[in-house]
Amino acid sequence: MTEVVILGLTGSIGQTAVRGCKSFKEQIHICGASVHSRVEQAISICIENGIKNLCITSDESCPENTGIRIFRELKEMLISLKPDVVLNGISGSAGLRASVAVIETSPVLALANKESVVMGGKLLFEEAEKHGCRIIPVDSEHSAIDELIRSEGRENVSSLIITASGGPFRNMALKDLEEIKPEQAVKHPTWNMGPKISIDSSTLANKALEVIEAHFLFDFPADRIEVVIHPQSIVHSMIRSTSGQVYAQMSPPDMVFPIMRALLQYNFPHEAGKALDFTNLELSFSALDFERFPFVSDAFECVRLEDGYPTVFNTANEIAVDAFVKHKIKFTQIRSVVRDVLDLDWSGRINSFDEIYEIQAKVKEQVRL
Repeated sequence: MTEVVILGLTGSIGQTAVRGCKSFKEQIHICGASVHSRVEQAISICIENGIKNLCITSDESCPENTGIRIFRELKEMLISLKPDVVLNGISGSAGLRASVAVIETSPVLALANKESVVMGGKLLFEEAEKHGCRIIPVDSEHSAIDELIRSEGRENVSSLIITASGGPFRNMALKDLEEIKPEQAVKHPTWNMGPKISIDSSTLANKALEVIEAHFLFDFPADRIEVVIHPQSIVHSMIRSTSGQVYAQMSPPDMVFPIMRALLQYNFPHEAGKALDFTNLELSFSALDFERFPFVSDAFECVRLEDGYPTVFNTANEIAVDAFVKHKIKFTQIRSVVRDVLDLDWSGRINSFDEIYEIQAKVKEQVRL
């Protein structure tokens, strides 16, 4: 039996993981979880699914007499429970501290929090190696690439091809983008996700972060990573082999597949979700429009520069998206806010996680809204 802890229980990743684990009751036991702000919802999920331990990472109060053991420190819970796998489904840059805590205490980190890799970069993997913690990617694109590389052998891969749906505005006239409202941007045409990642998908900042993530996860330079528009989200990513052939990983757009792949550490006794139906299935691909989606160009620049630039990109984007949600800036200004900060000098090797947090603080001081 694999003992699992789910971080970010009430988020889309956390709830999908709970759904997926129900199909593998003989293999997986959810021994603990974490929540930040939706405590009552988390308590309900725990009671319904027999989760006996919950870490509340905010000051929010907790109902009494629930039968659930409450922790206030994530690391304390992980040391106490000794899980086999920890799924980090926390949203945003807050997930980095959680990933570090997992690396220091647990053997396997199933990582859905892309910001951990974007900000932590090489330092994150150095820490994982030092503590003997294995990182398994959960993002659908990176899970696909990981699976393809494991199948074909890294030495036989010439480049990575990351697919992007293009979001809800991929065909909208450029002159109309300025009038987009937050309520429109959170409605993704394919995936059911939280508001932040949905907005990132509409600007393709999400895909930009995934380019940076792929660079650090698989150690591929910018000129060996491609991005292609694929609206159906059936092909989750591809690889080009050194012989010129292209291999793709395909499945319905359901995060239960990559989540269970990570939690079961590649050992599927049966299907995790609904199998792909080829009846009337049409797939299309097109080149990325960098004028429409300039964030992707910014990402390739961050990959080439490394140092503090990925952290700056991620932090400034979080600030800008929050401002957009609060109607402080327009949709088209999200990228402008990020670009203004990226244009400053953020060179210099990152030697500690504290330095990453310091860069975050400096970015917050530099952003002008």
